[in-house]
Amino acid sequence: MRAPPAAASPPRLEPAARMIPRAPDLPGTLPNGLASLGRNGPGDALALAQLVRGVVAAGVVRRALHLRLSDLGPAWNQPHHRRLVREALEPLLQASRAQLFELPHGDLVLVAPPFTRHLAAAEQALATLFAADAAEAEAAPPPFALLRLPEQAAALLAAAEAGLGAVLAPAPAPAEGEFTTADLAALEQALGQASLARFLRRRPVCRLVADGAGAEMLWEEWRPALEELRGALLGGADPALSPWLLRRLSRLLDRRLLVELARPEEVRRRGPCGIGLALESIGSPEFLRLDGLLGSTGRGQVVVSLAAEDALADPEGFRFAAGFCRARGYRVALDVAELAALPLLPPERLGLSLLRLRWSPGLPLAAQRLPGGLAACLPQGPEAVVLAGADHAAAIGWGWEMGISLFEGALVRPRG
Repeated sequence: MRAPPAAASPPRLEPAARMIPRAPDLPGTLPNGLASLGRNGPGDALALAQLVRGVVAAGVVRRALHLRLSDLGPAWNQPHHRRLVREALEPLLQASRAQLFELPHGDLVLVAPPFTRHLAAAEQALATLFAADAAEAEAAPPPFALLRLPEQAAALLAAAEAGLGAVLAPAPAPAEGEFTTADLAALEQALGQASLARFLRRRPVCRLVADGAGAEMLWEEWRPALEELRGALLGGADPALSPWLLRRLSRLLDRRLLVELARPEEVRRRGPCGIGLALESIGSPEFLRLDGLLGSTGRGQVVVSLAAEDALADPEGFRFAAGFCRARGYRVALDVAELAALPLLPPERLGLSLLRLRWSPGLPLAAQRLPGGLAACLPQGPEAVVLAGADHAAAIGWGWEMGISLFEGALVRPRG
């Protein structure tokens, strides 16, 4: 590459920097490129600084993707998170002449030609990967930025300088009971090699009336036994202590649940059922395979529950998932764990005719505190509400007082 003409008046740089240096080619596949994430010495930081200065001197255009993994703490240097980043960047590094720099403090910088079509795909993959943190960080910016060189060279030079001056601290030991990335990786491997069937529980949803006529089962709820999973596969670690990882665990369990439900022999013998899914699971390959096996008649016998917290965190995604399920013929329920969220999500305004509440001793008091009372927030029509967790007589008694006739719980057994 030739140096620019004198009229370009490049910044004063030592002569060696007037030629853009080429960093070593990365392997076509990323395991070698990211296997030592966060363990590099100053070599990549120096190479990045030299390349940026050369780009400025030559006046050429480059795009740079800066992943500020150092902002996310040492957990992002664990093997599982390295794999997630690898999966997000792999198409770009396989299909272009992009160069990857791993800085000593954990940040990654990827420099590519300006018209690399896979750059936008990598950016979108990272946005999806880090989206789970958005609800936790609220106003915090995403931990990556797409920069244009030479205009934004200063930002990359600052990153290289920070890498040269940083020393990674050892990761702190996880608190007792904390669900870590290592736990999730172990669980993914275990569930990928074994059937989820022994951890699935089916609980009947029954129509129950006060005249003593008995219970009539309408469908069975299929749910993973999370406590048993914790004990058998996680050593008692509590995923709820790490909300981001809990969401990834939920999506993993969704996929495994859908695989179990899509077994041909299971589809043939199963009656009406209900499943709770994360928004991201709607439209997944596992969901679409089950959808195809069910056919139009089978879909009408499936209740898909979507969580209220997902609706609040991602309204557009919720509307898409609910609309897609309705259009395919499923019944869609709003699953409400915290009653305070109900006034914000009127089921009928969302186009939902079924509401799933969860019993707790504090539910009656929470219902009294709702503006206009619980009745004002419930969908209209008979059998529009299911009270789950009806394991005590108090739950059924309160449900009857509220006009609820559909129950799921240990005290509810269909008449034989």
